[in-house]
Amino acid sequence: MDVPHSRVVLKKPPALQAALPTIAPLVVTFFGTEVTMVIGDQYGHGAVPFVLVGWCVVLLGFAAWLNQVLFARLRTFLPFLAAIVTIPLVWFWQRQAFTVLVPKEGLTYGYFLTPEGAHARFWVLVCPFWVGLACLSICCIVALVLWWRASARSSLACMVPWWLSAFVIFALPSLYLDGQGNASIFI
Repeated sequence: MDVPHSRVVLKKPPALQAALPTIAPLVVTFFGTEVTMVIGDQYGHGAVPFVLVGWCVVLLGFAAWLNQVLFARLRTFLPFLAAIVTIPLVWFWQRQAFTVLVPKEGLTYGYFLTPEGAHARFWVLVCPFWVGLACLSICCIVALVLWWRASARSSLACMVPWWLSAFVIFALPSLYLDGQGNASIFI
């Protein structure tokens, strides 16, 4: 029986072949935050955006690897690609809003809690974070639906570490802005 071209077919790889691209994003999640902070301390905060984009490239590679192992089809890879494109776009939005709305002296400890910082807090921290989270959630749901329709019901758990890593890497700049601007981290 021929499978129509619009139908994606799940490959049945050996367990170890599927386990490696499934577990690898957990390593990024576990070490990504610490490595990003160490590089930021050692080379300055100007290096952090490059490190974060590097993590996105690594996650994109893991998504391609997982897709190749399970499907080898572009259609099941597109939600992962859309998520990786979304993350730097939201970061760019945050950076532009930061440049325009935060005083030239820089972000002071607790600035977002002041009356003049409330407007900046919304456009630099709150709105981009929730829009990005919504976009990533939609991409995740689309990926789940595509995998479900491809009869990958038993392999749905393979994508959980990747999406967890994507959400954590996405949130790193917001965590820094929240910690400094909302004074939620005590120095």
